[in-house]
Amino acid sequence: MKEDKNNLEKRLFIAIDIPEKVKNQIYHFTADLFDKDRGIRVVQASNIHVTLRFLGNTDINKIQKIGNAVKMTADSLKKFRYRMTGRVSAFPSLRKARVVFMEIGDGDTQISGIYNLLDNNLSKIKIRKESRKFIPHITIARIRDKRSIEKFTGGNPAGPNGWLDCNDITLFESKLRSQGAEYCVINRFSLK
Repeated sequence: MKEDKNNLEKRLFIAIDIPEKVKNQIYHFTADLFDKDRGIRVVQASNIHVTLRFLGNTDINKIQKIGNAVKMTADSLKKFRYRMTGRVSAFPSLRKARVVFMEIGDGDTQISGIYNLLDNNLSKIKIRKESRKFIPHITIARIRDKRSIEKFTGGNPAGPNGWLDCNDITLFESKLRSQGAEYCVINRFSLK
């Protein structure tokens, strides 16, 4: 009898969570900004965060080791503040956007430091390091077919901005549902 692969794996990622009030502000700003374009899929408020590492489908037997690597990372870092600039940008560019994001200003160096340490700690448990350059950001929308979003950002609309506290790192499970992904907290790891 063949075992159900879905029971043996979980789709995981590691992130810095954002307070609900700020998530809602970001969502409403983004929904208003892109309300006339059905091809741009706005990230639901509950799913807004700063991604550190997307792990994808992961053997459930490895989750404990991943948690230990995240804890080791969190235990060696102090809490800090970072600033959302309110500026909107996109990967790979505004003219060929696939992922729309809100920029992070001050504190981006500390977030990159978390990423680098986390990447090193995960490599110790045989999770391959990322090859792409890490840029701290908050994903706010996704686009299936590359397109220009310059008309939306032309006047540099100011989105929610201000300082946020980074107090912990969160290990999430992403459950794919017909209405979109649902993110569930597996564990939070406090910074010093």
